[in-house]
Amino acid sequence: MNKAYAKINLSLDITGVREDGYHLLSTIMQSISLHDILRFEKCDDKGIFITCDDESIPTDDKNIVYKAAAKLFEKSEKEILGGIKIHIEKKIPHGAGLGGGSADAAATLIALNKLYDLDFSKKELLKIGERIGADVPFCLTGGTVLCEGIGEKLTPLIPLINFHAVIVKSDVLSPTEAAYKRYDSMHINTNFKQNKLLDSIAQGSIKKLSKNMFNILEFITPRDVIDEPKNALSCNGALGSMMTGSGSAVFGLFKRKSTAEKAFKELKDKFPFVSITEPVSYGVLLDD
Repeated sequence: MNKAYAKINLSLDITGVREDGYHLLSTIMQSISLHDILRFEKCDDKGIFITCDDESIPTDDKNIVYKAAAKLFEKSEKEILGGIKIHIEKKIPHGAGLGGGSADAAATLIALNKLYDLDFSKKELLKIGERIGADVPFCLTGGTVLCEGIGEKLTPLIPLINFHAVIVKSDVLSPTEAAYKRYDSMHINTNFKQNKLLDSIAQGSIKKLSKNMFNILEFITPRDVIDEPKNALSCNGALGSMMTGSGSAVFGLFKRKSTAEKAFKELKDKFPFVSITEPVSYGVLLDD
């Protein structure tokens, strides 16, 4: 059983756009205990065979797990005999900004590197991950990390350990590509300063962190997607609440586990998806 962990963005700012259209980001990501489960099994038939317990997830070459496996095999100098069966048990909702697909891709790179004794270094896996998706390098690393560029520049931060997060998601999907297109059309200017948030993390102050969180994509997200869950979290004791990634999931931060549990119980029947989580210091955990 291989676990691929979700992430939340404690900040997300867009610092520029490259000539090829990729947006340059400055974002602080945090791994959380919500995770998918992936199982890998070698088989005699040549190919990559994916199954998933969520019928809405593609199982062909459109799946990022398929792309990760294919890219790893392509880069390997060793002969790959037979094929691989991959089963994905989804716990992380898709279209939520929680990095579920990227986490699954990271787990695939690490698991197959070990299963086939491919001997790729961590640095080499990060380079492969960068070509698959912007959040994959972070998911390969996990923890509390400042990510810059298109996600390839990683600066580990002092780990956050003393909070709980309640995740709330409506039934609205928020595709990343569409969100960035809306951003490009709206010419948003902000004065967000990362230093206050970095200081609150260094101090381990969840109260200060909650006051200094920022996500520029909230400005271009339809209010009916995020206002209700944000207000529900705030009314149930969250120190702060914010959309993660390009949405549509919203998280609230809580200092006390008892308060988070009370909020979870209050909200779990009012939204399609609600989960109570805590920070973790890794992106992927594999069976020994």
